[in-house]
Amino acid sequence: MSRSDSIDRVLSEVERARDELVDFTTELIRIPTVNPPGENYRVCAESIGERLGAWGMSVQYVEAEGRAEHTSAHPRVNVIGRLEGVGARPCLHLNGHFDVVPAGDGWTVDPFAGLVRDGRIYGRGASDMKSGLAAAAFATEAIRRAGVELRGTVEVSGTVDEESGGFAGVAYLCETGHIS
Repeated sequence: MSRSDSIDRVLSEVERARDELVDFTTELIRIPTVNPPGENYRVCAESIGERLGAWGMSVQYVEAEGRAEHTSAHPRVNVIGRLEGVGARPCLHLNGHFDVVPAGDGWTVDPFAGLVRDGRIYGRGASDMKSGLAAAAFATEAIRRAGVELRGTVEVSGTVDEESGGFAGVAYLCETGHIS
């Protein structure tokens, strides 16, 4: 398959599954992962992990043990999905955080309803960054559905605490060697 054929097939898969991507995005928005204090991280990580697993990725949950932010009341749970290619390298890593800042005043809709209206998604995380995380994860799935053979591994991580520095999220994954 030529490179342009591969691209066309992937883009066709994205268009064909547009509603699935919107559903995944709104599903994430409906989980209030407010930081501070770090609510519902495990629930959101598991929701992402279930989707990645259903899409054929191996899934790993990584708790930020030893970080002061990681408590029994507000555990810091990150998720990594991996889609292996025919070779071990190169590895492309796509990352997005799923924590959101408090909603604040001024909302005309429920910020955690994941409302779709007039072709737009409304809610906390719709632009920063649950939609981006869903899109990165789904791009990997579209490649798989299109039958494109990968030379290396694609990883997708959903991480916590970006809104407060990311030390229990992507920084923790790097420091502990889960990603590089």
